[in-house]
Amino acid sequence: MTRPIANFVLFQICWLANCVGAGVGWPQLGPLVTALWITLHLSALGEDRISEAWILLAAAAFGYAADSLLVMLEFIQFPLHARLGGPSPLWMVALWVGFAATLRHALRWLGGRYVLAALLGAIGGPLAYRAGEALGAIQIPDPLSGLTAVSVEWLLAMPLLLGLIALFKSRVIGPVNASNETEPSC
Repeated sequence: MTRPIANFVLFQICWLANCVGAGVGWPQLGPLVTALWITLHLSALGEDRISEAWILLAAAAFGYAADSLLVMLEFIQFPLHARLGGPSPLWMVALWVGFAATLRHALRWLGGRYVLAALLGAIGGPLAYRAGEALGAIQIPDPLSGLTAVSVEWLLAMPLLLGLIALFKSRVIGPVNASNETEPSC
């Protein structure tokens, strides 16, 4: 029970480092904290670290593409002090990686619950982006359309990421046995 809690707490630290860092003009802080955490996280997984790394890379690619699309469509913006790469900055990609690192651990109870995951994404995504806006890390010029777009993004992202995890387990590493359900994690 302590491992999923530690995984969740470490993600929250990662989230704060990324959003507060970007909000105060240190957008490199969050990716550094995330890199440290993910290194520890992967090292704790043993032979499962390869499959986890692929999931994290897929989340990074999806998150970068989805958030970049929202930037190009002007639903969200990043203030000059929060930019580090673009259109979606590196710290946002780090958030996607950090969040993905919770899906098989702190949030493993969502596995196979695609509708619930979609609903939680549709609600939680906009709340997280709104919190990032309050910290000065992101701007949402038109809150109604911007948060609606973020809601749709996360409505799709959650089941897609969970589906990727399920597909990866069934095709790459085979069926999960009872001993894999309690993977160590940070």
